[in-house]
Amino acid sequence: MRRIAFLVAGFAYMVLLIEALRAAVAWWQGDLAQPGWDDIALIAMLPALVWIWWRYISPFGRDCSKCALPPGPGDTQAKP
Repeated sequence: MRRIAFLVAGFAYMVLLIEALRAAVAWWQGDLAQPGWDDIALIAMLPALVWIWWRYISPFGRDCSKCALPPGPGDTQAKP
């Protein structure tokens, strides 16, 4: 049951993120002459949705040793 809840929440999050990006691009290009409440809400939620993606989903925001760059040839310090 928990797995299904995570899948539903992940799907809902991705739909919100894609729709917010769509609304923001349409607004930026001038296609939204009179944005509705849904477009305004999606554009307003975009920074929070991007932050959630960057912090929890993206490999750049996680503290993951598998996602880190390999040590360079001059690196002699071991990382904890």
